[in-house]
Amino acid sequence: MIGKGDQLAREIEKVTGSPEATWDLGRELAATLRAGHVLILTGDLGAGKTALVRGIAAGLGVKGHVSSPTFTILHMHEAGRPGGLALNHFDVYRLSDAQAFYDNGLDELVGQEAVSVLEWGDRVREALPREAIEIKLTFGQEADQRIFKIIYPDQDERGDL
Repeated sequence: MIGKGDQLAREIEKVTGSPEATWDLGRELAATLRAGHVLILTGDLGAGKTALVRGIAAGLGVKGHVSSPTFTILHMHEAGRPGGLALNHFDVYRLSDAQAFYDNGLDELVGQEAVSVLEWGDRVREALPREAIEIKLTFGQEADQRIFKIIYPDQDERGDL
């Protein structure tokens, strides 16, 4: 466990070596998610945030093609099977701060009965639940290598990835 404010968190590190492996990690992560979970993705441009979301979407079995909602800010994907989970995929890169997130009413779409994944979510962190799962993406030594630091809040009960 690592300390995070006055809240303990568990950190897991995963390394992938290709976009396909990042997609597979997303599928694996999706198997641990439940309605209302919020994931905050951070990392440089090209770090693999959207590739990870595509894998999460595949693992959840949602409807529709997953692409980065850079200009629309939000893509809502319906559950693809009865009893499945919907996905709210945000890209908040163009928002200046949490107040802009509130001003656009986006906070009302976080959590609830869907899984919410926010690319660049650190930009609006103050508007998100404390118990959000944070995933920090960085470039590795090799061209396609990516390092994922997945930080689960203490009250989250996840199995190991």
